[in-house]
Amino acid sequence: MNNGILDGKRALITGAAGGIGSAAARVFAREGARVALVDLAEPALRELSEELAQASGRAADDFPVLSGDVTDAAEVDRYMSAAVEQFDGLTVLVNNAVGSTVDEADGPVVELTTSSWDATLRGKLTAPMWLARASIPHMVESGHGSIVNISSRAAERASHGLAAYIASKGGLNALTRSIAVDYADANIRCNTISPGYVLNERRDADLTDERRARLEGMHLTRLGTATDVAHAAVYLAGPESEFVTGVNLPLDGGGSAARGLTLG
Repeated sequence: MNNGILDGKRALITGAAGGIGSAAARVFAREGARVALVDLAEPALRELSEELAQASGRAADDFPVLSGDVTDAAEVDRYMSAAVEQFDGLTVLVNNAVGSTVDEADGPVVELTTSSWDATLRGKLTAPMWLARASIPHMVESGHGSIVNISSRAAERASHGLAAYIASKGGLNALTRSIAVDYADANIRCNTISPGYVLNERRDADLTDERRARLEGMHLTRLGTATDVAHAAVYLAGPESEFVTGVNLPLDGGGSAARGLTLG
């Protein structure tokens, strides 16, 4: 995919310092979009910005670094305003960041602390709402817009011990539908991508053969990559998906179509 299908798009991607976020930034830039990069890891963002400018042959101003925490409403408004000022508007939002980590672990409801529950929902559901709330007026002004929320297939197919995470992603899927309905008249679309297991270089550096076999059993094809998700986000952000809104796209190698070898 390299057709300039996002030429003229002005995008903001959260969690852009690594994983799905940085992969999305690279593919968006390659397809012609200007991309505001949001994350707490500012040094990694600066490296990415320089990489994108060099690869695209465009100015670094097309890839501004906006260090900030998605779990702080004032921060969200600050870097959204900075992106809009830099780009003279905004037409695409990719809600990928999951917020700051907390000390308390997720778990079954009986073992779940209130602070962990609150922090998880704040980072994975409230923060995307704040970002949508901050971006939609600028999309209305532009005459069109696309919001892409990164969810998880766990929202539809629960795993043990992740009550807060699963609830937050289920809420995000519902929020997607609500935004799609409320802002359709303004030519703003909102969709969700629900990846299956996506390989991560740091997390999976020491992946054992046994663990890999179990993970592969959760899919009908292969394990996913961050670039797989990035390509789906480009589709949902671009003109070829103008008839698509309010949907949850399972991007899981067929895992949602069949039980496979494991429940996942």
